[in-house]
Amino acid sequence: MTQSYNALSAYKAASKMVSSLGAVVLLYDAMIKEVAEAKTAIEEGRIEDRFNATQKACKILVGLQSHLDFDKGGDVSLMLDQFYHTIFRDLQQVNMKNSAKGCDEIITALSEVRTSWSELAKNEQRTGSADGKPRQAQAAQEPEKPVDISSLTLSI
Repeated sequence: MTQSYNALSAYKAASKMVSSLGAVVLLYDAMIKEVAEAKTAIEEGRIEDRFNATQKACKILVGLQSHLDFDKGGDVSLMLDQFYHTIFRDLQQVNMKNSAKGCDEIITALSEVRTSWSELAKNEQRTGSADGKPRQAQAAQEPEKPVDISSLTLSI
């Protein structure tokens, strides 16, 4: 399976349980977790585990990047594309330099962007749309159900 396909399947699995924006937040959480694992592996001298963790983070990143809609997303899509390129490059540098500090920098950058996605998801949950404007009522709309993310598995 290709990296892009694995990340796509992870996104699809997440999106069945939460909104699209919620799925993006969960994928950011998974990337942050993998980079933190890479840092721990570096500190413990587990080179193969560091490599595997950074590769998992890269697969998620590639999946997110492959879903950018440049027609609808405009400047935001362009900025995210550049951000994803930078994070991908930084993950490769972590592997080349075996850098725990590089992991910290990546986690900080991912966490900042994750916060923005989380705010959008909260707006969507409150108002029915990510931009904060109420959606028109839909017939037979089901109430939002709580999500148990502990059962979410990412195929990466």
